[in-house]
Amino acid sequence: MRVPASGGTLLAAVLAVVCPMLGGCSKPTSDSIQQWKTTQKGPEKLHDALADHSVPAKLRAEAAIALIDIGHADEVDTVMAGVSADDRAEMAKTLVPGYEAAMGTDRSERGLAYRDALFSLRQSVPADDQKRIDTALLASLEEDFKAGKLRQGRHSLDKMLTAMGPDASAMLVRVLAMDVAYAQAAQVLGKIGDEAARDKGATALIARIPKLKTTDKRPDLVYKALGGLGGATAVKYLEDKVTSADKDDALLATRALGERRDPAALAFALKIAADPKADKTLRDEMFGVVEGIGGLDSEKGLIAIISSDKDEIVRYRAFESMLAARKAEGIQPGLEAFPASASYKKVDVDDLLVKLIEKQGQPARPALIKTLGSRAPLARMTAAMALEQMGRAPDAPALEKIAGDTTPVKGFPAGETVGKQAAKAAEIVKKRP
Repeated sequence: MRVPASGGTLLAAVLAVVCPMLGGCSKPTSDSIQQWKTTQKGPEKLHDALADHSVPAKLRAEAAIALIDIGHADEVDTVMAGVSADDRAEMAKTLVPGYEAAMGTDRSERGLAYRDALFSLRQSVPADDQKRIDTALLASLEEDFKAGKLRQGRHSLDKMLTAMGPDASAMLVRVLAMDVAYAQAAQVLGKIGDEAARDKGATALIARIPKLKTTDKRPDLVYKALGGLGGATAVKYLEDKVTSADKDDALLATRALGERRDPAALAFALKIAADPKADKTLRDEMFGVVEGIGGLDSEKGLIAIISSDKDEIVRYRAFESMLAARKAEGIQPGLEAFPASASYKKVDVDDLLVKLIEKQGQPARPALIKTLGSRAPLARMTAAMALEQMGRAPDAPALEKIAGDTTPVKGFPAGETVGKQAAKAAEIVKKRP
């Protein structure tokens, strides 16, 4: 014979049925959490459940998943930031598989929201959970690369892949070896990959080039991608193309060498820039590569060109690169490199030296003051001419100090000396505070 339930037991049974239908009467349950997703006050109740330490970790995790499902992902991140490490670790047991399942292969905004949520969680869970999350995230991102469309959510692609490190690089190398769009994968690997990973990526991409030549409508992109990856393999391939018989390939490869500003390309760039037999366009592009790499080694190479090239236009171009690479620090060594035996037109010095120095702005003034004491007459003359254009009253004493310098510059109008130019400049700069 069945015994009737007591009053209290009967009430509990009724509440268990009614509360979820009404949106919940007290503590959340799995059923009430799902119900709250559809009610007006549901988001508030889900927030409270997620934030409540007394609620079981599994239910708090379910509340987080529900909030994301209805478009409150930012709110979940905010609440989770204040959750204790122990609670978060316990919640992760439900959150990680829950987020993974919800993300799945869903390429909609909803799937993207869960991918972002996984990454948000990744940053504050134990290493084992991170590894599991990374596996899921990389699978999702790899599908994006295969589809040729990278979705950007609350967390940038670079941020996620950088955090994942070597495992992310390995995935990108795989993508570069596939018969899929390569530009974005190469770009990201170029940013986050270490030298070994980038070199593997370049090797994979080079292997695809024979086929890409017949299918790719933008041959410049593969060169650009290789330049962005850099490394020994990419640089060697591009250098070989620069010296090939195909002028179009040579130009594309030259420009690609400047993409990463890879020091490994400097010696070759200087060699081509200094080669009088090289194509003029390629030489000019190589000066651009040198400028981008910069550093003392670039300065040394450019000084060698300025001091030895027989073409004055090339010497002036090398000085332009010197300023681009070394800024104000390149003024004195660059000017002193010009051959003392050469003849210089004043108009050329003004247009091709002084005006370039003026572009350096006020930081160039200390370097010009120092150059007034140079051993090279052309350097002293150019410094005085430049200070006439951009100097200030405090520069006047340094100019007056060399006003007695009777040295001419070969090619300048008769009677014009370094001293006369300095004295003229001193009078002008005195009027500028």
